[in-house]
Amino acid sequence: MRGGQGRWRILLPLGMLVLASLACGGFQVRVTPTVGPTPAAPAATAPPTTAATPTPTTAAQAVAPTPTALPTPTSIPAPGLAVGQTARVAASGGLNVRDQAATTGNKVGKLNADAVVKVIGGPVQGENYTWWQIDDGAGVVGWVAAGTLEDKWLAPDAGAGPATGGGELSNRAVRLGDRVQVTTEEGKVLTVREAAGIDATAVARVLPGTQFVVRGGPVRLDGFLWWQLEGEEVKGWAAEGQEGDRWLTPVEP
Repeated sequence: MRGGQGRWRILLPLGMLVLASLACGGFQVRVTPTVGPTPAAPAATAPPTTAATPTPTTAAQAVAPTPTALPTPTSIPAPGLAVGQTARVAASGGLNVRDQAATTGNKVGKLNADAVVKVIGGPVQGENYTWWQIDDGAGVVGWVAAGTLEDKWLAPDAGAGPATGGGELSNRAVRLGDRVQVTTEEGKVLTVREAAGIDATAVARVLPGTQFVVRGGPVRLDGFLWWQLEGEEVKGWAAEGQEGDRWLTPVEP
């Protein structure tokens, strides 16, 4: 009996503990979450800025200055023409005279080839021509075009005229001291220049029959034989001729 009583003394408290536990819901372990600070959201970061790489400019892309084309004149003032001087019509078909410096001007007359007129006005540039106002001394007053670079219509009048006093043209080479006459073809003029050579500046274009005195030369240049000439109003250098075509012919007394 004592052994049984001792065993109950041990088991009785354990049984009561078990009953109490069952009455309270058992031995489940409840974990209470720990409330801490809410983690801050990561700060928004701006996307990395990519530096723009400049596009290299090639030579073809480079903007170059645009050259300004200079106009090529089709007409220039005839050397030697000036207000107050006389001029001679060099156009073989004659020259129209108009009431204004334009091809649209009214025609007031027509000058014959080789006519001598007085220059009273100009020059005026218009319609690719150089215009001069002239007076023919017979009632025709108006404007005429001087012509083109290739074909002069109005030229200075050298004022010497054809050979006179019984002189005759001599078909020989020109010599220093000769009196010579321009013998170009009818309607063609002889260019007198500041110096020998085809690149020298022209000072006048004279008609057939004009006379000069040979003061200098000869100078062989550019395939021509050049002589220094002196006239009443024109002084300069001119070529003697080319391939049997004599432009300057001596005048024998």
